Amino acid sequence: MLIQVEITSFAVDPNRSIPLIILRELAGNRSIAVPIGPLEASAIAMHSLQVQTDKPLTIDLVKITIEQLGASLLRAVISDVQEQQFTAVLQIQAGSSVKVIESRPCDAIGLALRCNCPIFVKDTVFAKVNSDDELSEQENLRKHIKSIDTVEFGRFVLE
Repeated sequence: MLIQVEITSFAVDPNRSIPLIILRELAGNRSIAVPIGPLEASAIAMHSLQVQTDKPLTIDLVKITIEQLGASLLRAVISDVQEQQFTAVLQIQAGSSVKVIESRPCDAIGLALRCNCPIFVKDTVFAKVNSDDELSEQENLRKHIKSIDTVEFGRFVLE
């Protein structure tokens, strides 16, 4: 099932120092944080702030290309997440057919904003992301400790 979402804010992942875009479902309280690259974050922010550029950005060229081919973007869908790596698809109407094109989530979100089309997240993505949130505090701590590079501690090993 597809859940329509909206962009509620931008953030930075303190552990990895990468930009995040926060998507929240329209008819509920669930939200997810999708990592995006710094250049894509800039392009999305520029669009949100209505900053005009002398030359079109790559995402603008994609929008222009879609329009010039007589097609339109129907929706962007965050379709899966595996080990904190999100995937997305674009659904493009071209004549009487709908083409589904794989995309990075940041590009799908940026293009959806420029084309004024809805953004969706598959319900299974919410379920996968929120299953990590349901871990107990002790399990989260254990998971974090296991992720630490023990080489930094010399001859000591964390277990």
